[in-house]
Order: sequence, then structure tokens, then C-alpha cells
Amino acid sequence: MHYLISLYISIWSSFAYNYIEQLPKPRYTAQQEYRQFVRYQENRIWIPYPKSTFQQYHQALDALLDNRQAKVNIVHIGDSHIQADFWSHQVRQHFQEERSFGNGGRGYVFPYSMAKAHDPFNLKVNYTGLWQGCKSIQLSRTCSWGLGGMTATTTDSLASFTIDPNSRTAQAYPISRVKVYYNVREPKNYFVNLVTENGLQAPCALSADGYAEFCLPSPQEKVTFRLEKRFPTQSEFTLEGISLENDQRGVQYHAVGVNGATVLSYLKVPNLEPQLHSLSPDLVIISLGTNDAYTTQFDAEAYKRNLSRLISRIRMAAPRTSVLITTPGDCGLPGGIINPSNQAARQKIFELGEEMDCAVWDLYMVMGGYGSVKRWLKEGLSAGDLVHLTGKGYRLQGDLLYDALVQDYLNHRLGQ
Repeated sequence: MHYLISLYISIWSSFAYNYIEQLPKPRYTAQQEYRQFVRYQENRIWIPYPKSTFQQYHQALDALLDNRQAKVNIVHIGDSHIQADFWSHQVRQHFQEERSFGNGGRGYVFPYSMAKAHDPFNLKVNYTGLWQGCKSIQLSRTCSWGLGGMTATTTDSLASFTIDPNSRTAQAYPISRVKVYYNVREPKNYFVNLVTENGLQAPCALSADGYAEFCLPSPQEKVTFRLEKRFPTQSEFTLEGISLENDQRGVQYHAVGVNGATVLSYLKVPNLEPQLHSLSPDLVIISLGTNDAYTTQFDAEAYKRNLSRLISRIRMAAPRTSVLITTPGDCGLPGGIINPSNQAARQKIFELGEEMDCAVWDLYMVMGGYGSVKRWLKEGLSAGDLVHLTGKGYRLQGDLLYDALVQDYLNHRLGQ
């Protein structure tokens, strides 16, 4: 009898050990290299209501790890910290290099250079024809902005554009399907076709969410599209965004950022709901506030109201999605003065988290709190403007957010 009990305990212990070993774990900040000022003990996801706040996101990861679901979609919305994709790329790369998760695709991109802005560091864009950009941060303008908050318009019926997510990164992103976002019902828009070695290929589907979907005959490293005029009524084409997708299981981490963006500029986007809906997000991360609070006349209550409206619109698009808000990090104003408004923005984010059932990652405190950006500058982690980070700083920021997300998920799996 004792032998059977011992055998049972041994088998159960072995099973439990193997189960735990197969779960992803935080690993990128274990050395706590910057513990003199980075508050690693604060690096966690604050969950106001454990039974509901991250339910969709946790369930999606559960289904992915248990082979009941092929994709988990994370959509990270932000400003210049996201447009360049250093921070979001680091998080994306960690998710996709983790064997338990897998590489679910590059996801949403915008060819910013076609709108006279800078492309993400890891995206190569080539195009022909003259294109004009329109940005949601230009508050006096109104355009058919998509989720990315920019459009690129041309009247050249022979224009083309090539998107390459592979030549500037070590991570491989095979492309099996592409969504090209534009107003498919607008008769003025030219048709868009995929260029293949066998000629032009028309879309395999047109969606009411406002995109043409292309099904590639075999996975490609880059894709080229060419416009086509068939009718006299067609006179232009306005691109609103692109999603590069594959047929592999794993996490697809979409990054949506605009230099100078505020919550208000995202509220101006008319096509936010349909395009976000088309990405089927399990988790939406909102990283907005740096530009909203970049003033000594910051209206914290107005910021909170606007952020509440944005969260409501996100939930209209994806009612079951989990929402994570990141507080703006410590930063400086012109002249090197530390910006006190970010503390007020942080407080309003925590209030909203509790009121609207959103998780919070407190970057402000993780960085070290008020004035910590100067230490980040001294260590080569912050740029000289005390607002943006260096590549090294963004990589650390990505390591920290990923480890916080993974520790939260590990706690969920272990029932903690």
C-alpha cells in the first residue's frame, strides 16, 4: 500500500514538474541589471477584477497552448513609441520565439513613408507614383483614417507599393494572406491587385469591414501591389493600412502607432471599429498619454473622459477583448524639467482601470518614478529629449512588459 502511494506521488510529481516546465516563464529581466533605479518589484500587471479583467486573453492563450486555437491576436495602440516599433517589436519577438506560443504573423503595418513619415525600423517599403499623406494628429483635417491613423493617397493609376517585413529583422515572417485596407465601396478608388510571377492576382475576398483580402499561392517574404483603373469614375486610391498574416499557429502582435498621437487623435479615426474588429483582438494594449500630458496645463479629467471613450469604442469593435493600459513613463519637458503631469495621467489610468475593468502596467513606477528618466539618460537608455528612449531603452521596456505579461499568465495557469 505504501509502495502504491509512493508510486502515485512520484507519477503525479513528475507530471506536475513536466506541466510547469512546459509553461512559458519570465526570463528577460531576471538579472535585474538596472536594479539601482528600475523597480523590478513593480513589474507586474495590475488586475482589478481577477475573474473578468483578462478573461478573454487568458482563455485565448489557454486554447493556444492546448492546441484548441490557432491564433492569439494582440493589438498594441500608441504614439511614436509604437510607430518606430522598437518597443512593440521586442515584445512581439519574445512571444514568437517562445515555443509554447509560436509565430502567428507580423500583423498590422502601415507604410508610413508613403505618407511622408518614417517607417518602423524593421519594415522595408518601396513604392512608385506620387502619394500624399493625411494624419489624424492634424486636428484640422478629416480623412478616411484606418486603425493606423494615417492614409496615403495617389491619383496615379499605375502606382505600386512593396511591403517587406523580413529583410531588416532576424525573425522570419512568411506571408500567406494579406488584408489591404481601403474603402472597397468608394467608386473613385482604383482596384488593387497583387503582383505575382504569373501576373496580377485579384483579391480572393472583399470585406464589409473595409479591406481586400489576398490569398497567396505560396508563402512569400514580401508582397507587391499595383493599382488598376478600369472605369472612368475611378480617379484615386487611398490606402488605410495593411495586415501581413500567415497560416502558422501562434501569437500575432499588431503594432499601431502614430508620431505625436493623443487619445483625441485616435477618437478622430472613423474606421477604428471595423478595422479593429477585423483583427479579432484577444488583448488590446493602449499606450497613450505621453503627448496628452506633455504640458504644464494638463487637464487630467478631460484625458480620463477621452480615454474612457476610446475604451468604449474598442469594446464596441471587440466586446470580449481584454484591455491593458500602460501608464506613460517618466519624461522631461523642454529645458530638462521633469514633467509632473504624467503622475496625474497615471492616477487617472488606475481610476479607469477599476471603473472599466481594464488591466494596468505601471511603466511610470517600473522606470523608477518621478525624475527617473534622468537616470535612464545617464545609463544610455533615454534619448536626449527625455521623452523617447534609445534602442537599448526600448528593448529593456519590451523585456519588462513581456516578463510582466508572462508572469501574469503563469500565475493564471497555476491558479495563483
